[in-house]
Amino acid sequence: MLATVKNYDVICLQMRNYMPHLESSLQKEISKLLTEIKSVLTASKKIKTGLDALLPRIFNVRIKAIKWIIEEERFDISEMFEEVYPQMKALQENPRLEILAENIMFSLRCNKRVVDALIGTGGFSADSFAANKAQLPIITYGQLLATLAYGIPNDETAQKIIDWVNSSLYIEFVILSAVIINDEKLIVSDKSINELAFLVADAAQEYSALATELGIFKPRLHNHFSFETLPDNTFVKEQKYLADFGITDFANNF
Repeated sequence: MLATVKNYDVICLQMRNYMPHLESSLQKEISKLLTEIKSVLTASKKIKTGLDALLPRIFNVRIKAIKWIIEEERFDISEMFEEVYPQMKALQENPRLEILAENIMFSLRCNKRVVDALIGTGGFSADSFAANKAQLPIITYGQLLATLAYGIPNDETAQKIIDWVNSSLYIEFVILSAVIINDEKLIVSDKSINELAFLVADAAQEYSALATELGIFKPRLHNHFSFETLPDNTFVKEQKYLADFGITDFANNF
């Protein structure tokens, strides 16, 4: 069961897709999260400011969603996650969201490789997950931070884990944002869309780099590049270069 969950950064998106099937409490959680995301996207300040404040809610919803997915045996998890990719294709067909969509696909490739590495270590298995699903804990973002603070004596390692989780939450926020903008024709400035493109590309690279530093997996080769080497100094061109770099080089080398 767990092995089919290749991209857990789209779990909240899948909950949005399956809203009619959710229990009422989870429906309310998802609805509130979506409303708050829209508020961040349409606010006059930078998206990152509002996003940082939303991280605990995104994490808490994700954990509850994971538990719901595992407990609801009537749903084919593999099919649920496969449904995400047509949505990503729709984003790519929207000229305003093309670069953002490419960066999202880059982030999903990074996520998949990390999850594959986690499963490959033997620390997770479908059988053990299914056998213990009734005992799966509901941990909040605050409890996670407290556990890391008191349970890991090395502050640097604890911070890396926090940053790794946060980068994943950034990716989830951007994916939800892009789909909302596209599906609901939400009025969002080009500046905000460009910021989303930068945020998800940056988060994906940090997510993969931290996974390497934490020993989750080892890349086949290391790629290095600097924004100083970009062929054009405009923001949109920068994001297109980053998207192309990620898809053809960076992600393929994990």
